[in-house]
Amino acid sequence: MKKFVTVLTFLVLLPALLPAQTLKIEAMRPQFKFAGAEPSLLTSAWFVTVKVPVIKDGVSFIGQLPVAFGKLDDASVPTSDETIGNPGFGLQFGGQNHSIQVMARVPLVKNGFAAFIGSVADFERQEAFIPDLIPLTGTIRTKLTVSKFSVQPYGGVSFNIATQHDSVGFFENVYKGLRTNDGELHLIYGAEGWFDFQPFHIGASFSGRGWASSGGSFNDSVINQAAVRAKLVFDKVTPGAYFRIPLDDLLLDNVFGLYCDVNL
Repeated sequence: MKKFVTVLTFLVLLPALLPAQTLKIEAMRPQFKFAGAEPSLLTSAWFVTVKVPVIKDGVSFIGQLPVAFGKLDDASVPTSDETIGNPGFGLQFGGQNHSIQVMARVPLVKNGFAAFIGSVADFERQEAFIPDLIPLTGTIRTKLTVSKFSVQPYGGVSFNIATQHDSVGFFENVYKGLRTNDGELHLIYGAEGWFDFQPFHIGASFSGRGWASSGGSFNDSVINQAAVRAKLVFDKVTPGAYFRIPLDDLLLDNVFGLYCDVNL
């Protein structure tokens, strides 16, 4: 908890110390049943992200702190846990319509139920909650707009270096027992579509990731999800929400998410 408070305080105060940043806070609550028990109301994964310009209209530094809290209600064995995730640091090149982002994470998360909660709450960033892993990710995003409709496709890769071989066991459990290696390559892909009824926006998204280094078939190596989304876009603040469901056979039933972007 002390590490979490220290890093969170730094990230929240950073916008007050440097000019023209953005601060984003995200909260996700996964829903599932495990041995007849369900996660408590406050079981959730959180991401706090700050973006600081390094070169005006060109390059920005990104810092991200993930945190997870997990508790099962009515479990036969009391289950309650919390953990800081693997903090991420990287750079973003480009602007709002076209961007490239690269990020590395520091392996700080502890193994436990909270880490599991974080890894299933957001499959796109599951490396943020997998122990003993050094993830290196790169993504490309673009935005196409026609009248009041916009679509934002993206794609990228995540290369995960295991500091201990057991750390990649999570992938075996989720991806139906495919083989694991000391280095794993995952493909990340998806798109968001939005209708603009300023300030209200409504849309949907599709996201997925494929385990390219597993040696398995395409169907066994991918996880896909779909979501409905809504947000209110103002000059300085953009609050939003989404409801996401898996399109593949997973323990997970759904994820409800809230977020808020603040431009300072």
